[in-house]
Amino acid sequence: MPLYKTHSSSLPAPAFQVASDGVTHTGYVRTRNEDSILLLDEESIWAVADGMGGHHAGDFASQTIANNLSLYRQQPSLENSILSLEENIIKSNAIIREKSCQIGKNETIGSTVVCVYLWKNYAFTFWAGDSRLYRFRNDQLQRLTEDHSYVEELVRMGKIEASDAESHPAANVVLKAVGIYDNLCLDFEYFELLDGDIFILCSDGLYKDLDDKTIVPIIKENKDDMVQLTKTLLSSSLDAGGTDNISIISLKVSQKS
Repeated sequence: MPLYKTHSSSLPAPAFQVASDGVTHTGYVRTRNEDSILLLDEESIWAVADGMGGHHAGDFASQTIANNLSLYRQQPSLENSILSLEENIIKSNAIIREKSCQIGKNETIGSTVVCVYLWKNYAFTFWAGDSRLYRFRNDQLQRLTEDHSYVEELVRMGKIEASDAESHPAANVVLKAVGIYDNLCLDFEYFELLDGDIFILCSDGLYKDLDDKTIVPIIKENKDDMVQLTKTLLSSSLDAGGTDNISIISLKVSQKS
């Protein structure tokens, strides 16, 4: 029996109003789209998942995460809300692991995920893999997540420059994802919201083709319209090659008057 069916009057009133938009696209090189996105505005949760695995297994992995997260409902306390979100993704991990066992031991199925949850005047993020969360504030773009990838480790160790990471032969090697191991440990961070903050959730298909210097002016030109911002980021990524599946969610928080 579910712990809840409807919203409780004790749920927190959001301190900010949110405008959001999202899109996912196959790109020009891949034959199918293994990404999934979720915009659950009424529960203040947004997520991007980037699947991996042959025979449509990547589709299954990313869709499993999005479908499970779509069932999420806010809890009266922050602690229970965070716990519920984490348990939701861990449940997705178990479902994907079971599917992997059914297909065979030599088949790897998994999906990266980046998830944002807003509570009052804070943003919380969970992630695994190389899907990213960015924040645009005071005309500056900052990445708020660290990739769980082989090239990110090389950058941390000083063996390659960050600017060379995307062109490295092992750029697609992910070290952590939902479904690739029996036990999943998600990374977690939280940030205080400020009026006008813009967040970008994306799969690696966006930043493979667009660097930060290209993304910043696009955000500046479309900072008041999340639909146009998402559309322009996608079209710019496609114009730059569309070398992978591209998923983007743009959301802006504004102080309630």
